[in-house]
Amino acid sequence: MLVLKAVHIAGLLVWCAGLLYLPGLLLAHRSAWDPQSFGRVRMAVRMGYMGLASPAAFLAVGAGSALVFVADALHPWMFVKLMAVGVLVIAHIQVGHLIAHLADPDHAPPHRRIIVIWCLVGGAILSILWLVLAKPEFSIERLPVWMREPGLLDPPRPLPRS
Repeated sequence: MLVLKAVHIAGLLVWCAGLLYLPGLLLAHRSAWDPQSFGRVRMAVRMGYMGLASPAAFLAVGAGSALVFVADALHPWMFVKLMAVGVLVIAHIQVGHLIAHLADPDHAPPHRRIIVIWCLVGGAILSILWLVLAKPEFSIERLPVWMREPGLLDPPRPLPRS
């Protein structure tokens, strides 16, 4: 279990570092005016995404999923942590979409979108750190009734006639 936890933490560190660094590289697309510098920036972005961040994301999510079952970590704070990891996954997909969009040298990077992605990644990372280190108590009684009892979202069915 210790090796699995080490793989999870190492993968998470590389993945989060990539998600924090790649938006800066995407903004560097604008400063690359000649084809040679554009090619260098493009290669650095693709290498960071495909060579580092994506494999690290795969390792972090895979090892983390295995840890949930091996370490019996199904606590209420873990589900909140998984929502923050979902934000990281969505940010990862958005960065990949921006990389594909900026393959054309004529496209300028959308600054606001890149900054929003960067802020979401930073917030998710801080949330994950706080949840893992503090392990706060979440009471199920704080949730609305429709989230606590199964079947309350189903529409009422008519009774069968005999």
